[in-house]
Amino acid sequence: MMRPGLFRDDLPALLALLIPVIWRAQGDPWLGPRLALCLIVVFGWQALFARLRGQGLSLHGAATAALVALFVPDTAPHWQLVIGLSFGVVLGEAVFGGRGRSFVQPVVLTLAFLIFSFADQPYRAGPELPLWTALPAVVVLIATGQAPVGTVLGAAAGLAGLSWLTGTDPLAPLMSGALVLAVLYLTADPVTSGATAAGRWICGLLAGGTAALFATAGPAFGALVFATLLTSVFAPLIDHLALAVQVARLRRRERRLRHG
Repeated sequence: MMRPGLFRDDLPALLALLIPVIWRAQGDPWLGPRLALCLIVVFGWQALFARLRGQGLSLHGAATAALVALFVPDTAPHWQLVIGLSFGVVLGEAVFGGRGRSFVQPVVLTLAFLIFSFADQPYRAGPELPLWTALPAVVVLIATGQAPVGTVLGAAAGLAGLSWLTGTDPLAPLMSGALVLAVLYLTADPVTSGATAAGRWICGLLAGGTAALFATAGPAFGALVFATLLTSVFAPLIDHLALAVQVARLRRRERRLRHG
């Protein structure tokens, strides 16, 4: 049983990854086996937890598997992927009840785990993808609401602004197809990037600015992964503060109308 949002949520996010995956597969003969392994791991854990909870399955796990297979280096040992992806899917999503109930994006948690645990592999570097391969994903995800505009623009502004302040090319981070895909799918994930309009802008700015700051000491892709992880942890607090400010403004307006 698939959930009602299959065609609205799952398929657009998955189809938007076709061009980057096909382009990288031309120079990475291990992408196919790696993707198959990631699909087995993700759907294996999803099926287990769905059976325990009496829930149905959905296709969003395919996008998770495709992103991990796309973002990791071609030298990544398969046993590391099994451990890292299991950690990310179980602790990042499954234990909280599945998609829409967690506060950490499972791909972000997977990549952060791999970067922390296996320094011998270039997980921080990210793949080299031309910008044009990510442009269809920009259109599809924004049009379908899978990448909130406020978070995307906030992240882009944060990356460019702090890059300029630190004396580097402000447009350089935005010319990487891998970084653009990471912003769209990881930083701007509608589940973990804030629920309020103001919160999404703030989360985007915080993630982009922190990534630009971290990038002064390492690859920009790894910097964005860690920045997104930190931002997602604070996203509920940011939303709480944004709602508190909005409620305070509405109460002041109500008092002025009552006494004016």
